[in-house]
Amino acid sequence: MAAAATRRTEPDVKPAGRTAVRAKPVRITVDLTPELHRALTRWTAGTAVTLDVPRLSLADVIRAMIRAATVDDVGADAITAILKQTQ
Repeated sequence: MAAAATRRTEPDVKPAGRTAVRAKPVRITVDLTPELHRALTRWTAGTAVTLDVPRLSLADVIRAMIRAATVDDVGADAITAILKQTQ
């Protein structure tokens, strides 16, 4: 670590925080009530049937929900409305 700090003070060395790009996925943990967990697993199972696949992982479903919230205004607006109701 000391060697890295020393290199940053040398000329032509990029400033700290700009030299490394995170490539490893970030893990998050979410605590759900039993009711929310049941609703999520029911929805996931029904969606697997709709998509004609044997199973969908909860992680894939949550990733898709995040994409919907960050890419689509309709998805983002729906999530914002739910958050307003629960805050």
